[in-house]
Amino acid sequence: MFKKYKNSYLSYIFLYAGFYLAFAAYSAVLSVYLTGIGKNDREMSLILSSAGLFSLGLVPVLGYIADRAKNQKLVAAGLLISAAALGWVFSTVNGLGILFALNGFIMAAMNGLSSICERLAGDSRFRYGVLRVWGTLGFAAGVQGAGLTIELLPGYALFLLVAAACGLSLLGLLGVELRPAVKGPEDSAEKPKFSALLENPQFFLFLLAAFIFSGCSGVNMNYSPVLLSGLGLPTGMVGTVLSIGTMVEIPLFLFSNKFMDRLSGKVLTALVFVLAIVQFSVYGLSKSAWLVMAVVVLLKAVTSTLYMMLTLKMVRCLVPARLTTTGLAVVGAVNSLAGMVMQNVCGWLAGEWGIGSMYLFMAGCCVVGLIITMFLRVRNTETVFS
Repeated sequence: MFKKYKNSYLSYIFLYAGFYLAFAAYSAVLSVYLTGIGKNDREMSLILSSAGLFSLGLVPVLGYIADRAKNQKLVAAGLLISAAALGWVFSTVNGLGILFALNGFIMAAMNGLSSICERLAGDSRFRYGVLRVWGTLGFAAGVQGAGLTIELLPGYALFLLVAAACGLSLLGLLGVELRPAVKGPEDSAEKPKFSALLENPQFFLFLLAAFIFSGCSGVNMNYSPVLLSGLGLPTGMVGTVLSIGTMVEIPLFLFSNKFMDRLSGKVLTALVFVLAIVQFSVYGLSKSAWLVMAVVVLLKAVTSTLYMMLTLKMVRCLVPARLTTTGLAVVGAVNSLAGMVMQNVCGWLAGEWGIGSMYLFMAGCCVVGLIITMFLRVRNTETVFS
């Protein structure tokens, strides 16, 4: 029976649905949980800020360890077990310092796992899209499940849900078989060093573009509900609009093989920035709730999903094969840094000049990102999504 399960589609379903369910269940309503145990806004912001700080330092290290390890599954299993165990400890403590540290370590483990999962999807015998779509479904289920859990059950039940989802992902991981990294032209007999990433000017240029887009995207994720509410939409409708927008990811993943390998990294990066410029310009200038809703549904999740897939493509094209997970982790760390910087800058702009001016500033940032994209030189050396 295990032979049939080994490297089966079902094992990948468990891996991705379980991991993204755990990720969503932990992160989606953590602020509500913290409020429930008596933390004020200042304390809550401090605790939540540890995710970016810890991920910035730890995720590249975890990625490098995974690439150097003989068995990435052991690293992934260790991170899953650690996230579940630390989550349970989180539910038993109340001190500000320990909650800050625990949240940082849990989110670093989750973000490290995300890099490994992206690599597994790219290396699998199945198409990337038909695997990664289960991550979207798991995330949606995690958000809904966490909301119901925190509303109907004691606080610790949320972390039981996270642990159960980690267990499901671990069950999937047991059945997944890793293919050895295929040596590319830049790989030598020796294992590539971490410095090989930073010595590649094209990868550095992509990191700069990633910083701009991911920083703006993170701000948009936090402020789009505020934008919709400010245009007069009731809270329930705001949630519905955002949920429908998330579902748009599904066909994009399923049909990723039709365009992701055919278009160059440069063209796809430019497309991401063009869509972001259109999106943020509408948010900054339009007073029509219907127009803003249409753009949120059609472009918000599409742009972010394109960027997610683009990251895997660019890493596979620009980074030595034996450093794929490290490369994905470095991009993840840059995303974390960008989030911290842009949240503060854009938060100040929104407070001083209004949310419309903030979105126009982000549109301007994406114009700069589009200009940077013009200097990218990337060959389609890898087939990842077919």
